[in-house]
Amino acid sequence: MRTAVKKPWLIAAGIALIILGAFPLFTGSNYLLAVGVTFCVFATLGSAWNLIGGYAGQVGWGYATFLAIGAYTSFILFLRFGISPWLGMLAGMAISALAAVFIGSISFKLRGPFFSLSTIAFAELVRVYLNWHKDLTKGSNGLVVPYRQQNFWHLMFDSSHMYYYILLVFLIITVLICWRISLSRMGYFLRAIKADEDAVCSLGISPNRVKTQAFVISAMIASAVGTVYAFFLSYIDPQSMASLDVSTKIGTMAIVGGLGTLSGPLIGAAFLVPLSEVANILLGSSGAGMLLYGLLLILVFVFRPEGIVSFLNWKKKGSGPIKKEGSSVSLRKGGNGHA
Repeated sequence: MRTAVKKPWLIAAGIALIILGAFPLFTGSNYLLAVGVTFCVFATLGSAWNLIGGYAGQVGWGYATFLAIGAYTSFILFLRFGISPWLGMLAGMAISALAAVFIGSISFKLRGPFFSLSTIAFAELVRVYLNWHKDLTKGSNGLVVPYRQQNFWHLMFDSSHMYYYILLVFLIITVLICWRISLSRMGYFLRAIKADEDAVCSLGISPNRVKTQAFVISAMIASAVGTVYAFFLSYIDPQSMASLDVSTKIGTMAIVGGLGTLSGPLIGAAFLVPLSEVANILLGSSGAGMLLYGLLLILVFVFRPEGIVSFLNWKKKGSGPIKKEGSSVSLRKGGNGHA
């Protein structure tokens, strides 16, 4: 049964990887390549968000915080001290890990809408700080990294191709990490927490510890992506990196694609990124994308809570990874939760 479930997805993954790898070779448009970069960024961020928002059911709207930490840390270290963005990336990941532990220690004590509201509050604090501390961040004017010459160590390239492939590698690594976690004890615990957190506590498992571990991993991934994406843009400001709009986009990728699945954030990004670009072009406004995200969220919640992935009926209906039995939670052997 497990082989029958996995085989179609392995074939689909191989085809998708070939298409993504060959995409820059068949497009001479810088705009289309930029759309490809945006897809890789938000597919990776959506996958990272899905670890805690999808598998554990902890829907937070503050993930732009970690994207901004990675972007601003690497930019400031490079501009002020000439430190390579690759080293700045590691520093940003460390700071994001500490921030995730701090945020998790407070917000994971809350449930439901209170948890979501607390993540928004933390994200807004970061955005306000970036706007206020003008000596360090230049406030709303933002930071600019001027192009010097092509240099891998400085994350500067003559074209967008290298940024695309670097971010594609990040996406592949992130999917592999999520896949591995989904098959691990942590993955089963996260899905059990989503099903019944009180039952998990009764089994002697600390839900907050498990959620914090997943939160730290996803925060570090988001921070690393923030570094590369920032140097691709060569300009960052609080609105473009730390706003609620960005956090909403990240979560929407997984929700529209399919929560708690490996392919959901990828399908969501493949659907939403081009669609939002078309909406912005047709409506002539950068806010059209957010209008589209809001509309799609409402439609998904009402008509298809399982997301787009539910249309691909390769997973047997009702074979979810978690089954409640009385007051306890049992994890089925066959359910890996990554349709």
